Amino acid sequence: MPFVGRERELCQLTGALARPPVVILIEGEAGVGKTRLLHELTGRSMLFGSCHPMRFPYGPVVEALREACPPKDLNPITGALRPLLPECAHLLPPAPPALQNAQVERHRLFRAVLSLLDALGPITLVVEDVHWVDQDTRELLGFLVRCLPPTVNLVLTYRGEDLRHPVAELLAHLPPRIDHAELALAPLDVEQTALLAKHLLPGAVDLWPLTCGVPSAIEELARMLADGRPPGTPPALRDTVQLKLDALPPVARRMVQAAAMLDEPAAPKALASVAGIPPEQGERGLAEALRRGLLRECTPGAYGLRQPLARQAVRESITPMVRRRLSRRIDAPTEPLGILSPREEQVIGLAADGLTNKEIAESLFLSPRTVEVHVANALRKLGLTSRRQFQRTAPHTTRRT
Repeated sequence: MPFVGRERELCQLTGALARPPVVILIEGEAGVGKTRLLHELTGRSMLFGSCHPMRFPYGPVVEALREACPPKDLNPITGALRPLLPECAHLLPPAPPALQNAQVERHRLFRAVLSLLDALGPITLVVEDVHWVDQDTRELLGFLVRCLPPTVNLVLTYRGEDLRHPVAELLAHLPPRIDHAELALAPLDVEQTALLAKHLLPGAVDLWPLTCGVPSAIEELARMLADGRPPGTPPALRDTVQLKLDALPPVARRMVQAAAMLDEPAAPKALASVAGIPPEQGERGLAEALRRGLLRECTPGAYGLRQPLARQAVRESITPMVRRRLSRRIDAPTEPLGILSPREEQVIGLAADGLTNKEIAESLFLSPRTVEVHVANALRKLGLTSRRQFQRTAPHTTRRT
């Protein structure tokens, strides 16, 4: 896939790695391009290891080091790594005798990893998907960041919404001699999305509305269109969303399903009403769905799915019976919560006539984002849960053009 829209981040990353020892944290949602950014680095020795949901002890560090080619004349302590690295055990010193104390044995193992990295330097150790880090690896990383050798860098990638144990705790123990940097990768903007789509597909195809700029979603959608398939939910995204849904508590899952059935972001009370649960339970479910990264605050006080394709994936997972139940609640009248501003009246009047946000923006000389905010505010104030309910509300407002 072409490399688009990350020149600034690549420059920042290159500059930080040029001043070892440094610890770099790269945060971003699934599919936003964290791994791709790292693979764009050139002229550097890098070892890659990934954490996994099954959380194997020391898994990512073992995965990274087994690809290394140890030099000669290693510190004898590196022989402690022989049981973990059978692929290169013949290149390591003899294993030291076993110790009776498990804590002392583990400290020797940590020192062996540190010594081998030092011997391999200059090098960058990359541990990906730290949101899935196992406890043993977490403690090993905590040891490494305190005493990184002068020619060794450490890069950690993670999804902020999936992180139970903040990686920031590692930074709290950094000694003054070790610098750190933090990069947050956002989705591509509209222009960058169009440029990437142009590289992947012939002709001009607008993939922004469905993908919201997530590169992996753009690539998957482009592949479907190139194969002559209709633009549906990419299988990889559908499977990821389904796994996250299955892991949610029932109340949180119902809040996500309610959000997926709505055309616009909604207030917590409206989501709970559509989900058919008490508001206080809805608040707890919303908090969990936010923490797991399935919902986000799209505008102040209004929540929805992170991207249209994710909303589509959730909708596809809802059984017909549940979908009908949610639709009935969406169409049911609810209690108004506020008074519309003149601009909000204008916006919902045009929305009631069937205009899209883009068309409303052009008509009122606003940005589509501003229209989105006005629509969300109007839904909340009128106690509505769906854009289509504007049709029965609009006659009671003063339409302005």
